[in-house]
Amino acid sequence: MAKEVSDHESFAIRHRGGVMFERYDIDLHLHPYLGYALARNHRSEAINTDEEGFRHADSRFGSVDGPGWRAAGGGGVVLGNSTAFGMAATCDHGTVASHLALLRGDRQLNLGVVGGNSVQEVVAGLPYLDLADTVVVFSGAGDYWTSLASWTPFSAWGPLFFEGTLTSLTSIPLFQLAAVATGADPDWRPQPAPKPDAADRPDFADVVERVEAAAARQVRNLSAVRRLARPDARLLFALQPFATPRSRRLSAEEMEHFDFHMPMFGQEKNRPFEHHWGRFAELVAKGCGELGVPFTDISADRFEGFAFSDHFHLTDEGNRQAAVMIHEALAALPAPTTPPTAQP
Repeated sequence: MAKEVSDHESFAIRHRGGVMFERYDIDLHLHPYLGYALARNHRSEAINTDEEGFRHADSRFGSVDGPGWRAAGGGGVVLGNSTAFGMAATCDHGTVASHLALLRGDRQLNLGVVGGNSVQEVVAGLPYLDLADTVVVFSGAGDYWTSLASWTPFSAWGPLFFEGTLTSLTSIPLFQLAAVATGADPDWRPQPAPKPDAADRPDFADVVERVEAAAARQVRNLSAVRRLARPDARLLFALQPFATPRSRRLSAEEMEHFDFHMPMFGQEKNRPFEHHWGRFAELVAKGCGELGVPFTDISADRFEGFAFSDHFHLTDEGNRQAAVMIHEALAALPAPTTPPTAQP
């Protein structure tokens, strides 16, 4: 087993991006603005997506997707990564966005980007924030996790998941890549992609700087979301939970479902990923306070029963509990200065 070396790419390559993609028989595809997204207009009993690859949500008005949400005059949006998306939910009804919509009696648009970071969250929100009455950013792990695992943690946009795969793709000229994909260049052979030297791989000597950079990016991009949102929209940052045997008393069902003692990316005893999560949360909470954005910590110890499918992804019941916590946090915010978008 590798010692103090992170590898968040090889596992994804072996499992088409992750074992849950295999379970749901769905893949990630390149997206011109988001970087990557789920297959567009996918249909199944478990996951349905719209024309941009965003997952459908449920509501008392029926299924909610991007075009339908806009046509109906908007409502709420939930931004975030695979936790917000509901990667472990058994169906579209089981996600945070769906549970929140049923609690609020409105439409909630699920804009969760699987494997997304806070830059991708901003991009996801761009076409929709002008019609959003409530904006919930249910996030945190994307920036945190990639910063600790990345070869380039201090790049301008910040690190992202699947950076090795995307680096290989971006090394090929755009139109040549398209020709290869369509079979128009059958004689093309890939050149060996440059790989980072061992010295460039994370050894966590700079872990404090990485955590601080991750929190700064999260707050910077939350500030962008705040500027893009309507002045009368209720904006809430909800820090997603991180479940370990030390952050939560795990249920027997959770332990049977997933080995929470298994090292993350080969890290003995899940360090340093687990160790610095609290500091990241403190920095993000402080940044939210400086921005004037309400912050709530949906911490793992607030859940009961079989709530976690793994360290970050929630079961249907976990998503329901998270939605209740978010709903209560939204209800505690001051009333908007103008009436929210009416729901037909």
